[in-house]
Amino acid sequence: MTDAQTPPQGLLEQVSRAHARVLGLLDGRDDGWVRADTALPGWTRGHVLKHLADNARALDRQARFALQGRLVDVYDGGPAGRDLSIEQGASLPLARLREELESAQQDLEDTWALLTAEDWGRPVSFRNATVLDTVPARWREAEIHAVDLAPGCRPRDWPLPFALHALDFLSARVPEGVRLVLRATDHDFAEALGTGATVEVSGTVRDLAAWMAGRSTDGPLHTSAGELPELGPWPAASAPAR
Repeated sequence: MTDAQTPPQGLLEQVSRAHARVLGLLDGRDDGWVRADTALPGWTRGHVLKHLADNARALDRQARFALQGRLVDVYDGGPAGRDLSIEQGASLPLARLREELESAQQDLEDTWALLTAEDWGRPVSFRNATVLDTVPARWREAEIHAVDLAPGCRPRDWPLPFALHALDFLSARVPEGVRLVLRATDHDFAEALGTGATVEVSGTVRDLAAWMAGRSTDGPLHTSAGELPELGPWPAASAPAR
């Protein structure tokens, strides 16, 4: 990052590509496809799509109100409003869900395109952070939920910078009393997280990120313990990727 108040080089383009990839997963699908269950408990693909659209609207809302010097709930109506919108919208026809998602993503990108360096540093309610912090958050939502939507979209398809970012963000999931050593087998990456009894987990960078994100891996992970440690909860936020 060359300026503490602007997104890192290429990050906005990465998010835009992730947005396009999610929309591409909907090509040739029908309403039966969108009603199918995902690996997320209680969520169909319709739930995922409605959540992705609502999340884009929510982060757009954070930026727009920040420009006015105002802090508002991440979601209109707070967590209850978020959940109600997802439940009510999950049964919409695929064409309507796609329209909502495409519009919300474009509006978010358009708002970001107008921001100055000063604007990026404005505070928002999301994670009690800044507008700038909402960009990697949206990246996580799009990339991780793309894997939830389509079997053909896998962690191996994640850009390497995203996998490394996810590992950094998800380091908070290391359980208490464990010194977790993550070691990549396909990249020059190794990191020790937490304190306590040492447990090493090795695999590809993307598989390590998938495991830390609670998603299935494409290849095996190896651990110095008898089994992989049970990870802690997702880093606290107003609207985490599930």
